[in-house]
Amino acid sequence: MKVEHRYMFILCNLAAIYGNGGDMILVYIPALTSRVEYTFNLIFAELLGVEYKLTDNEGEFIAYTGAKLNYSLKDTGEGLFLHAAGILSETMIRPQNIEPKEFEGSPVIFYQPDKTSVLPFDPLAAAFYLVTRYEEYLPFRADRYGRFRVKDSIASNAGFLHTPVVNHWALRLMRIIQERYPDIRFNLPAYRFLPTIDIDHAYAYKCRSFFRTTGAYARSLGRFDWSDLVLRTAVLLGRKQDPYDNYAYLDVVHKKNGLTALYFILVADYGGNDNNVNIRETKFRTLLMQIDNNSIIGIHPSLSSNKHFSKLNTELTRLEKTVHHSITLSRQHFLKFSFPKTYRDLEDLGITDDFSMGFTLTSGFRAGIASPFYFYDLVKNDVTSLRIHPVSIMDITLRDHYHDNQSKALERIRKIIAEVKQVNGEFISIWHNESLSDRERWYGWRRVYEEMLESAK
Repeated sequence: MKVEHRYMFILCNLAAIYGNGGDMILVYIPALTSRVEYTFNLIFAELLGVEYKLTDNEGEFIAYTGAKLNYSLKDTGEGLFLHAAGILSETMIRPQNIEPKEFEGSPVIFYQPDKTSVLPFDPLAAAFYLVTRYEEYLPFRADRYGRFRVKDSIASNAGFLHTPVVNHWALRLMRIIQERYPDIRFNLPAYRFLPTIDIDHAYAYKCRSFFRTTGAYARSLGRFDWSDLVLRTAVLLGRKQDPYDNYAYLDVVHKKNGLTALYFILVADYGGNDNNVNIRETKFRTLLMQIDNNSIIGIHPSLSSNKHFSKLNTELTRLEKTVHHSITLSRQHFLKFSFPKTYRDLEDLGITDDFSMGFTLTSGFRAGIASPFYFYDLVKNDVTSLRIHPVSIMDITLRDHYHDNQSKALERIRKIIAEVKQVNGEFISIWHNESLSDRERWYGWRRVYEEMLESAK
């Protein structure tokens, strides 16, 4: 465990020890491991905002007269008892027996049919498994980009992909504790909304090299696409605005709703799926500085940087030199990341917050949670300083994978927003400047974006 996070846990425990004893929950666990500390900090401190102390001293637990929870394999008759599944006391990574069951109409994993336990499943083990993305460390069949497939996820197969179950399990545990110990105070986090924009193609026509522009003209001629030829020529002659140049519009709608957007910029070398405008283009550099003045900028690491740390370093350095300050936010291009390498690389380069935790083919909650959390490195069995922010909806998913019209997309978006608000989570959407061009296949989608902002703010 990182030193700063050890301090965090220690401070939490000291506050509990020296604060009002009636406000603290004493938790008995036979073995205090890094996994235990991480999971209890996530559930008790971050999601529920309650003071707690962990102890492996059974005598201390029995003597304590305040609220207490026994998280072990055996009920001692002292306090609340929650039957532990065992994964938090382990150090290895191995296939787990997590056959989904149903409890009070909701799917659960790590079922523990112990009648003395306050719940017939272990919400802490389940939360740890989902949030750490345990299943993505195990062997799996990747898609063509090397990504973990949504259809292989336990959340998809068990039917809870579109529900932030970790948040719900935490709230269920809170209600059980409140029923037994009504004096315990919980301070739940506030709901939050962060609109985010990916800039994969800063412009549709401007700032392209001679060879790229010539090739584009040739392709349009080959398709007899006269409208594209006319528009491209008008933009290049300065007679019309580039259709992807929507930045002034975005500033207006964000300010109207009192929001600050996050922009993730692709600055990779041209090639394959990484084909933004060259960072050496003066207009592009000027644009980035303008965006940086009004919003928050992060790096959009290229698809190829997943395999080459040097490329990631180069791209981050380019962006930092352009905006003249350090960059600490990131989102992976194509939402492509691998455990634990991608997150280790980001942390090594000073990235503090990543916004890649989502699926491209579906909306929902990849890690089963609608709140930010620290990345836990399962190989090292250690919590890191990298904060992960789950994303739950993306424009391309709605238009190209669900094939939604605007009304259906809004309905789907509002359902996700309602799920996040219900658990006081953090709603993060992904849009692209090109999907807000309001032309061709994206005609009418500005209305979807504007109504999403109204519903989510």
